[in-house]
Amino acid sequence: MTKKALVLLFAMAWLAAASPAAAHSLWLNLYESYKHTPGHAIVSIGWGHMVPMDDLVRGINLESYSLVSPDSTTTALALPSAPQKTSPKTTASGMAINSGDLGVNKISLSKENKPGTYQVGLVSKDNYYTFYLDQKGKKRWAPKSMDQLKKAKKILGAMSYKAYAKAFFKVKQWSPPQPLGYDLEITPVGDLSQVRAGDKVDFKITFLGKPLSTRPDRGIEYITATSNTFGGPDGFSLSCVIFNGKAGFRFPTAGQWVLNVYHRQDVSPDNDLKHLASKCRTVMRSSTLSFNVKP
Repeated sequence: MTKKALVLLFAMAWLAAASPAAAHSLWLNLYESYKHTPGHAIVSIGWGHMVPMDDLVRGINLESYSLVSPDSTTTALALPSAPQKTSPKTTASGMAINSGDLGVNKISLSKENKPGTYQVGLVSKDNYYTFYLDQKGKKRWAPKSMDQLKKAKKILGAMSYKAYAKAFFKVKQWSPPQPLGYDLEITPVGDLSQVRAGDKVDFKITFLGKPLSTRPDRGIEYITATSNTFGGPDGFSLSCVIFNGKAGFRFPTAGQWVLNVYHRQDVSPDNDLKHLASKCRTVMRSSTLSFNVKP
């Protein structure tokens, strides 16, 4: 990744602390094909802003990528390979070309598969980003925690960021998908495989296993929904305030939709995040759920 791209990534991630809608998102693209029985699903990783693909999966470290069956059996999928540290190729017209891996996996079905809903889950590592002044007073950033910057003159801000993503496909029939135990998680209420344009769909949102909810003393918690068929190309999304861990949308168009929720916590020496006081000042979690709406 070029220095310019890294700076842009950090700026977007940092802006998330004040405006999550402006941050890079991590999501899954999952499409099913039944032209040749019994069929297969193709899953890939989305990163950036625009669905279905916006940027190469760089600047964020990933932890796990897995297929979860209806009985909760987990199978690891291939994570994107580490990007090669090479300079972009420049065309005669002055364009720069970078190659990358989007974590594409083909999941082929068989007649022996257990019926029900299968989930694909993606989890990032704890990624640290620190904004600081160097010894000469120049503003800089580093993909490191505060305690790793020994020569910083002043720390301007520091954030820990972890992302979660989910997508689904069914075999023969839909079954209620079980939560995967993510810190921040979106779980559908109802059958996502039968949603059509104009339908209302409800979701549960949990943080550390408990319903996430808007509270006067903590601010507004909300979830967004965006699509390349509505809103996304124009830079806006649907939004719904979360109450008692519940939210829902009426999806206006067919196509791929990505739901996204952020939850921010400040680190202090006297709260539950005090063990991170030397590493960062803010902890940001994000979670996405993607699915396809039929015409």
